[in-house]
Amino acid sequence: MMADLTILNIISFLLIFFIGLPHGSFDGAVAALVGFDKKIQFIQFLFYYIVLFLFVILFWLYFPIFSLTIFIMMTIIHFGLCDWTNFRINKYKYSVSFTYGMTIIFGIIFFNESQSFLIFEYLTNDKIYLIQKYFFIPYFLTLMSIMYFIYLSIFENKLRRGVIEILFLLLIFYFFDPLLSFAIYFCFFHTYKHLKHLIKNIYSNLTNKKFIIYSTSVFTAISWFGGLGIIYYLVQNFSLYESILKVIFIGLAALTLPHMLLVDVVYRRRFK
Repeated sequence: MMADLTILNIISFLLIFFIGLPHGSFDGAVAALVGFDKKIQFIQFLFYYIVLFLFVILFWLYFPIFSLTIFIMMTIIHFGLCDWTNFRINKYKYSVSFTYGMTIIFGIIFFNESQSFLIFEYLTNDKIYLIQKYFFIPYFLTLMSIMYFIYLSIFENKLRRGVIEILFLLLIFYFFDPLLSFAIYFCFFHTYKHLKHLIKNIYSNLTNKKFIIYSTSVFTAISWFGGLGIIYYLVQNFSLYESILKVIFIGLAALTLPHMLLVDVVYRRRFK
């Protein structure tokens, strides 16, 4: 079964590629913020970042289904922690993070299961359908976590807007296809919350403003032109739709590992 490159697909790809992907371009500034501020230290950071990036891509080529599973788990954790941080509360960390992460990923899949698994097939192989029958488990866990989140909101006022946000996101996932649903959340919810928190701390604590602008611009340019170059290479053997899918989502997976280690492990310990 082949998927067509529709107008909505194109809009989704453009949003993810030009807004979502580059939100990690501040990682250079974040690295300097958490201690990689000397030249040799920053070079070491870049080396580790690139090694992890290449490792994920190679691992995906040999173990695609396992890699996709790990990517989904990392995304749940990363999205969830970002949304929990946005509430600015010191409790319910795991409950809020789990609820948001599961709602985003499995909410999209639940309302668009056939389309989602077609995307998964493009990213892995047709054996991915063997696990489809087990997805009732994460669906059930997602529903239970949302119900518990609503219960917690009775006692924590700050979580009440989260209930509204989750219901609004579920409406988006219901009405739109998986790519556009993901693009809307990734670009206008996750990226906004992520950068709002980061930019404030970066500009407050780093004195070298030129470095912030320069490093972010270079990282953004590399992600854009590198991605376009790989799409041009892949399109020789795959459809344009499949080529873009591979670049965006496998590329996201490769960037997510070093990005998570930097932001969720190192950065969040110092700036909560």
